[in-house]
Amino acid sequence: MVRVGTVLIMGAIIGSMIIALVVYTLYQPTVIEVSRGEFATVGPVEYSVLFNGLYDGNENFVPSNTFVSILIEMRNIHTETVSVSGAQFYILDADGRLHWPVFGNGTMGPEDLLVVELEPATLVSRTTQFDVPYDQDATYKILVRPAKDQSGDPVIFCITNCGQE
Repeated sequence: MVRVGTVLIMGAIIGSMIIALVVYTLYQPTVIEVSRGEFATVGPVEYSVLFNGLYDGNENFVPSNTFVSILIEMRNIHTETVSVSGAQFYILDADGRLHWPVFGNGTMGPEDLLVVELEPATLVSRTTQFDVPYDQDATYKILVRPAKDQSGDPVIFCITNCGQE
């Protein structure tokens, strides 16, 4: 009787592990990698992300390391106005760690991305920057995630030293 109970409990544990693995696999987001200069769709917006240079900040914002600036081109492919935030963008540094952008409401320049409302079929360019230790020989990538109210898979854009991995 004890052996039958043990077999049933072990079967239930193994069965629940299999179900959990299947569910995890089904709902795991697909991350798409895109080459420099190409457009990719994240939710209702097409993006192109390019390296925009390095700089040491301004009188309001001084980086701990170096500001890596990116140029973001965005096109709303939906039929309604869409909101895009600077918080949807992350940089993957040379060690593969994610870093949040440093942005302000125009304090980093007039084209700094805080939040922009994209009208349908419009193309808008903005910049944002990341405070990271910079190695000119390393590969840096930008991760773009859909906003909370949007659906879609994240996309990774290579911005420097692409193809050297």
